[in-house]
Amino acid sequence: MLVLLGSLIAIYLRLGTGGARVSAAETWLVRVPFSIYLGWVTVATIANVTSLLDYLQWGGWGIAPEIWAVIMLVAGAVITAAVIFTRGDVAYVLVIIWAFAGIAVKHAATATVATPAWLLAALLAMLGAVGWFLRRRTA
Repeated sequence: MLVLLGSLIAIYLRLGTGGARVSAAETWLVRVPFSIYLGWVTVATIANVTSLLDYLQWGGWGIAPEIWAVIMLVAGAVITAAVIFTRGDVAYVLVIIWAFAGIAVKHAATATVATPAWLLAALLAMLGAVGWFLRRRTA
């Protein structure tokens, strides 16, 4: 998974998403699919690391699993915020928002996880809108 993530990051950077303007065809047929794929692999990598640590019965340094879930959500949100402000990539952001909403729904009975997931999804939506607007103004 890490090799796939690294490869997708390299392709994403090489494509220059969020940089120079390209044709609508290149945007929709090349850049958007790679952005979506990178978003899902980012989420999957975080989930796989979490699963691996659970499989290894890692104790979490005494921190409750719910708190670790929130820490991982915040890490994902920070990565996404970096993509928003460096690339303005709406497709990538939408994937992360969708994943956070899915996590919130799955863990609806655990407010410690569900509430931050919803709040971070909303925050990323707002940041994404601001990032998109700012990029449109300067383009």
